[in-house]
Amino acid sequence: MGMGKRLRHAVVIGTMVLASCAGLAAGADRTEAAELQKQQVEKMFQRNHEKGELNIQFNRLLTKAEREAIYAKYQLTEETVLQDGLFVNVSVESNQQLPTIAARLMEEADIKKAEPNYRLKSLVKPRDSYYNRQWFHSKINAPKAWDRTRGSSQVTVAVIDGGVDTRHPEFKNRLVKPYNVVTGGTSLYPDDHGTHVAGVIGAAMNGAGVTGVAPEVKIMPINIFDGEYANSFDIAEAIIYAADEGADVMNLSFGGYSYSSVEEYAVNYAASKGSILVAAAGNEDTSLLCYPAAFSNVIAVSATDSTDTITGFSNYGRYINISAPGEDIFSTVGGSSYGYASGTSMAAPVVSGAAALILSKNPFLTPQQVMRTLYSSSADLGTKSWDVFYGNGRVDAYRALTMTPEPLGAISLNTNDFKMTGSNNVRAGLTVKGSMRGTVYVEDARGKNVRTLISGALPQKGGFIAYWNGKLANGSFAPAGQYSIVFRVSDNRQSLSKKAAVKVSHHMPPAVKAETASLSLPAGQQMANVKFTINKSLFITAAVYNDQDKLVKTLLTKKALPARSHILSWDGTNGNLKKMPTGTYKLVITGTDLQNKQAKETVFITLT
Repeated sequence: MGMGKRLRHAVVIGTMVLASCAGLAAGADRTEAAELQKQQVEKMFQRNHEKGELNIQFNRLLTKAEREAIYAKYQLTEETVLQDGLFVNVSVESNQQLPTIAARLMEEADIKKAEPNYRLKSLVKPRDSYYNRQWFHSKINAPKAWDRTRGSSQVTVAVIDGGVDTRHPEFKNRLVKPYNVVTGGTSLYPDDHGTHVAGVIGAAMNGAGVTGVAPEVKIMPINIFDGEYANSFDIAEAIIYAADEGADVMNLSFGGYSYSSVEEYAVNYAASKGSILVAAAGNEDTSLLCYPAAFSNVIAVSATDSTDTITGFSNYGRYINISAPGEDIFSTVGGSSYGYASGTSMAAPVVSGAAALILSKNPFLTPQQVMRTLYSSSADLGTKSWDVFYGNGRVDAYRALTMTPEPLGAISLNTNDFKMTGSNNVRAGLTVKGSMRGTVYVEDARGKNVRTLISGALPQKGGFIAYWNGKLANGSFAPAGQYSIVFRVSDNRQSLSKKAAVKVSHHMPPAVKAETASLSLPAGQQMANVKFTINKSLFITAAVYNDQDKLVKTLLTKKALPARSHILSWDGTNGNLKKMPTGTYKLVITGTDLQNKQAKETVFITLT
């Protein structure tokens, strides 16, 4: 039924009621309904939309001939179809008014909705004053990527470089665990190069200055330079420090042509701990291997210009993995200022920022998975597929995010209305993407963990499956009420949780179980204590009888008790508190539920 038909139907019903009560005319209501519908349709077309186009949703899958019959009636042309024709985009003759046609279409029995083909734009466009100078953002589709994530504060990018200007407003409250390898302290000189690199990665989207590729991630600034140079050992120390301090991504905008085993060890160590390493390919227009970019566990980045062409200075060769904008890059510099710079040193942090966005969407991906996502989503430049200048292509942050799987799927339940019988289960499943361990538990309405179902397990066949039979950690059945099945996944860096609600009601027969079938009460003992367990909330009656089944003493009368263990005590007296003679007595415990179903348990007590 279309929108128009729903509106008219509602008004007609209302008219019938009013006419019987007040004698109002149905015709006036229909006029009012038509006017209301007209206003609603006109309101739809006040928003930005494609001229001369409508989007139609049908109530059912129409044949091509059925659709064409409607098009002929209203002079429409089918342009595109989705879902086998359930949705269509049509063009309208230019002399027709779109609101009028839409309203008439919604009168058709087979049409559910006719609406404008709305025009949408990115929801995120930084208002930072120098953003328009940062041409590389649009080149890598960063604005569209920011609609999905601007980066997570749980993701940290280590900038292993010269010092970063820690007082620069673009990094306020976002620098973590700074380290100066040269001095062994935490104070950093505000080096222009290191500050520029850090800004490309993560300058804040704060309405002033510039914006980084991942403007909400944390930055870990580490200085390795003593003057113009850094040595291999200091570089290795910095990489190991960053790995040990939990850096998710490391940017290495430096290099040389000499292989270093200590550097390679540090790189492999960091990769083994889950860090993603990104390095500049070098600026000498040579194919010589440049390290650390040439190490196998490092993403080597060449530099492109605004026309998507390899720059004249960028190194190239068989070790190049990916390319990124690296010429005339505007970013932060020391002294809380801004400036342009060119080089593969500027291209590498563009890729580091994109890697950080990927991890912000799914923090459980391995370095290899992030690399594959970056490469497969890149824009192919130069010769088809991989080549020595562009590697796998120029980085595309938005496409990379679209190819990044969500870490957690939807929780699937076999029921969210658990009618507990004592022999059935709630089955809960969750699909996951990434490398993590999972814990699954049941949470009550107050948020308390009442039963752990899985603890620290690896996913099986791409997910976790848990079963809950309704029992609490103590073995008793859960009282009726609201609960949640909680999935919590984590690795050594991140954790995420997801939960699904389950309503529990009792549909099982009552059960009363005593811990022992018989016991003795010697003359010198004060009490005979009988422990018993009930499987759900019950009204309990308990009484002592003699060997002729005559009532001796009532201990409880229809007392409401919760589902757990309880203790009954008898002191060997009757209702008048008179000691009973030696012999065997029986304690009968009767449990009654709300449906008046009963369960009994008998315990024999011998007085000696």
